[in-house]
Amino acid sequence: ACRKHACLNSNAQMKKPVTIEDHQNSPMVIDPFHLLDICLVSDGGAAVLVTSAETAGSLKSKPVFISGVGEGHNAYHLDNAVSLTEFEGTKNSAKNALKMAGLELGDIDLAEIYDCFTYTMLVQLEDYGFCRKGEGGAFVENGRIELGGDLPVNTHGGLLSQAHLDGMAHITEAVKQLRGVCGDRQVKDAEVALVTGNGGHFFTSHSTLLLRR
Repeated sequence: ACRKHACLNSNAQMKKPVTIEDHQNSPMVIDPFHLLDICLVSDGGAAVLVTSAETAGSLKSKPVFISGVGEGHNAYHLDNAVSLTEFEGTKNSAKNALKMAGLELGDIDLAEIYDCFTYTMLVQLEDYGFCRKGEGGAFVENGRIELGGDLPVNTHGGLLSQAHLDGMAHITEAVKQLRGVCGDRQVKDAEVALVTGNGGHFFTSHSTLLLRR
């Protein structure tokens, strides 16, 4: 799904479609991660301008508003984590951001999820409550997270296929989507976008951003 979206992004590093067979035939880096499960190494940059709602309304570009933010921290590194598939910091971050924004998961039109590995995307989808724990794999099947699906994810290609800019491109993509300027990869009638971020050893820390137009 991420590679399919990257193929529609002129600013993406990887623009060759991949299949499940391509994934399975890619080199094993460390079991169970194949090469195509792992994010890119990239040089690049991204920037955002944050100002008051009043000032934003007088500027040239359409404003996108910050509706909710959250963060969560686990008191351990990954090597001594209680679980490798469930993280309270992630859940708390999501809960706090949704509460601040006055939104529910069903209000989210697209998600730009920090995808340093395919694994981390699946864990976040589960911990956020889009599906039950252990059902992330089934959740993303049949085009559900592709453009036109129930929850388009990483519409720019993400860290796996666009570029690894420490998650900044996830924010700029969400802003572009809410402004409606993404062309062939535009999510129709996008009003609310979710952006996530991870830090430390995978899920040592986690952040949530909710944007709306």
